[in-house]
Amino acid sequence: MLDKVQVLGRALLVFAACTVFPVQAENSLTNPNLSQLLSPIKTMTAAFTQTVTDAKGVVLQVSSGELSLAEPNRIRWSVNQPMPQQIISNGVRIWLFDPDLEQVIIQAYDPNLAATPAGLFSGDSEAINSAFTVTYDQSVSAVNSYILTPKSNDALYQSLRFDFSEQQPQALAFIDSLNQTTRIEFSDVLLNPTLADKLFTFEIPDGIDVINHVD
Repeated sequence: MLDKVQVLGRALLVFAACTVFPVQAENSLTNPNLSQLLSPIKTMTAAFTQTVTDAKGVVLQVSSGELSLAEPNRIRWSVNQPMPQQIISNGVRIWLFDPDLEQVIIQAYDPNLAATPAGLFSGDSEAINSAFTVTYDQSVSAVNSYILTPKSNDALYQSLRFDFSEQQPQALAFIDSLNQTTRIEFSDVLLNPTLADKLFTFEIPDGIDVINHVD
């Protein structure tokens, strides 16, 4: 089983990967359909189930919760089961809160945090095409799937897969350098709802240890 640090680190990796709000033109990516699906999304809420499996397909950990996303670079990622945890960013700071440890870690937001695929959604088409090979996978009917392979040998993941159903994000998966696969399946997806700013700021409870890497 994964320990708490591994789970939190994996969630943080997914955090940056899920910043899916590009501003590029529709024909700027290798397959224009990916941009057409992503570019209308300005905010999003969903429930998620995250499953981590090893190279042999053995399930290492399953977690579930809710997320809220808003451009630019704002996220509220709340794990409810099996261990409550939160990752919240207002685009400037990130708060990583572990209730069991009674601890919150504060750090500056970095779009390249943990070498994630966040750069894919920066809107810089030249950077995207130089960093990734993007292919359209037609193997599953009724699902639009895109495989994104980093060109750098230093990336912490081997490939990233986006699945869309009826123009909505359905799942996100990536394979890391240990051949572990993390798959996040979305449900109850709501695109472009009005989200309050306070969702993306963490209010530190009394009695919580604070590790501040910003101030």
